[in-house]
Amino acid sequence: MKILAIGNSFSDDASAWLHQIAKAGGVDLNVVSLCIGGCPLKLHWANALGDVSDYYVTVNGEQTGETFSLREALESDDFDFITFQQASILSGREKTFYPFIENLFHFVRAYLPDAEILLHQTWAYEKGYERLSEYENSRDVMFKDIKQAYQMAAEILAGLNDAPLRIIPCGEAMQLARANPTFDTTFDDGNPLSLNRDGFHASLTYGRYLLGAVWYEVFSGKGIIPNKFKPEGADDETIKTLKQIAHKAVMMYR
Repeated sequence: MKILAIGNSFSDDASAWLHQIAKAGGVDLNVVSLCIGGCPLKLHWANALGDVSDYYVTVNGEQTGETFSLREALESDDFDFITFQQASILSGREKTFYPFIENLFHFVRAYLPDAEILLHQTWAYEKGYERLSEYENSRDVMFKDIKQAYQMAAEILAGLNDAPLRIIPCGEAMQLARANPTFDTTFDDGNPLSLNRDGFHASLTYGRYLLGAVWYEVFSGKGIIPNKFKPEGADDETIKTLKQIAHKAVMMYR
């Protein structure tokens, strides 16, 4: 299967380990992430209109050094799945999604009418991170707003799609993980088990693994629990816990 993520650094985070996880599960999966750092839906739409080739291209977690426009990416392969997401700071601001996400939906459909479009639900920032001030300094408030905004977007796009539109529940998985004392970390506390590397991006090992596990279950339909892949240096028990959390998050959205 072939996945194209129209995103930003958060799609790079989520797709970093996905190919390796899928390979270990016997799934033929390739994922392309189009990244402009912090790119909101409004800019994605402007770039689509202008055919702007500013997107850095990452394939199966490896940066290629190439840049594409959205059109060039959509024409480059017969993708089975396309993902959209809002910039993280705006992900809980429902009004910022429109009309841009609807416009992007139609734009993608013109090139790939048979591809399934999904929403990549982003996650709340780490406790103590300064930009949580936009959400009452609360990761719980931030995630509540994110969850509501993505659910509404899924319902609106489902109306255009004439079919339900799926959400990839990465934000839910992060929230569930933080309910576990092991991952209930505070920004810049030096905890090696933090799921964030800078307060908002996923940590390179455990944070990215959790996200990849969620994507794997959503796209493959297979369970992550028996999957043997783990990033180099990762602790077995920590990976086991993250697998259980990822699976729980995915099941909540089925």
